[in-house]
Amino acid sequence: MSMLTGKVAVITGAASGIGRATAKLFATEGADVGILDRNGPEASRAAEEIRAGGHEAQSWEVDLADGATTEGTIVEAAAHFGGLDILVNNAATYVPHSFDDLTQEEWKRVIDTNLTAYFLAARVAAREMRKRGGGSIINIGSVHRMISEPNSGAYAAAKGGVAQLTRNLAIELAPSNIVVNSISPGFIRTPMSIVDGVDETTTEHFLSFYVHSGRIPLRRAGLPEEIARAALFFAARECGYLTGADLVADGGLTITL
Repeated sequence: MSMLTGKVAVITGAASGIGRATAKLFATEGADVGILDRNGPEASRAAEEIRAGGHEAQSWEVDLADGATTEGTIVEAAAHFGGLDILVNNAATYVPHSFDDLTQEEWKRVIDTNLTAYFLAARVAAREMRKRGGGSIINIGSVHRMISEPNSGAYAAAKGGVAQLTRNLAIELAPSNIVVNSISPGFIRTPMSIVDGVDETTTEHFLSFYVHSGRIPLRRAGLPEEIARAALFFAARECGYLTGADLVADGGLTITL
């Protein structure tokens, strides 16, 4: 039997990158998948790909920075599939500005998408999961909760918040048999790694500073599918005694610092 047979999963930011890879993997493992993303056309294409493979998926166009819409969409997705067992909070945005140049509007946008949306989605998802006797919430964080770099202030602040939110949700939702865990990816080759039209994981600076130097011991950027596999471990609750944990998937980056 597949690992997620009979389960319903909602994944935010699932039109591309880690979210899309996770949606495809969860579907092949038997889950009905709800795809939420502000890029409606790509979200629809992702759902169509999954259905073409003989699995069930539905997409919703939603701006995760809009809290009320986010909550309503998750309720709608749960009603569409007949319940909810798994939530993957993955949607994120990144504004590569220094603190001097970062506007308050940009700061708010990053925090609303990368942190507040996680709280709101988890809260409404937990209400649906209680109806099924439990569930699993997976928050996609970042190694930016531990380390950072210039022009990443809002993103790093939000990801630090995700780490603590995960711990607190794990405590509060444990009596409802809902586990909450997080994943902290390092450099992953996704659309977010493209800044000003250039994939940062292919630049000479990245290859020299991180890869050839061995600062990333595995000497490469990660792939979305590798993070999806980590999410599957949490979603399937392979270890029933695991909650409030963070899995660092960074090729060894943070152990060399």
